[in-house]
Amino acid sequence: MSLKPDENGAGEKTNIDRKLRINAIIKGVMLGIIVLTLSIISYYFITTSQVPGLIIAGPYFFAIIIPLAVTILFILNMRKKLGGFWSFKQSVAAVFIMFLISFLILTIGRDFIFAKLIEHDMVTKTEQVMVNLRIKGMKTGGANQKQIDAEIADMKKTFAADNGVGLFSLVQNYIIGVIMLFVLSLVFASIFKKEPV
Repeated sequence: MSLKPDENGAGEKTNIDRKLRINAIIKGVMLGIIVLTLSIISYYFITTSQVPGLIIAGPYFFAIIIPLAVTILFILNMRKKLGGFWSFKQSVAAVFIMFLISFLILTIGRDFIFAKLIEHDMVTKTEQVMVNLRIKGMKTGGANQKQIDAEIADMKKTFAADNGVGLFSLVQNYIIGVIMLFVLSLVFASIFKKEPV
């Protein structure tokens, strides 16, 4: 059943917005699966690598560079499917939907499935890698054992504080994450909006 636009084209606009939302959901699922996969690869990469430079650079590559490139490709593809043009409002809505779906998949997949069912010691192993990396860095810098012990004690206190967050703090962190996604959506929308001249 086709939508018949009224004289202002409202029906056609509704149909376009609905297709855009569906496309954004599909792209969000795809981005979520990609980001989740990269997050798991990054975890195994940093916990098995013996090269400090790679341990530091790897997560940036897996968590920032690849997802950013994929995000840009998906945004351009969504805009192209609308004929190469979309308003700022359309781009904000589409990008935010895509980011939100991706965030949900990443959160559920990594924090509630992978970390709880597959890698129970995920946090501990990651923290140990960071501690070992810091010890190596301090030894290279000429720190004595007392300085190293003090630094490691501080790191462990920070880890314990981060791991001891309650339900309220966890929910608060997720809400802040969603707000940041919306702000990021505004940034991407302002960059990639393209309205007919």
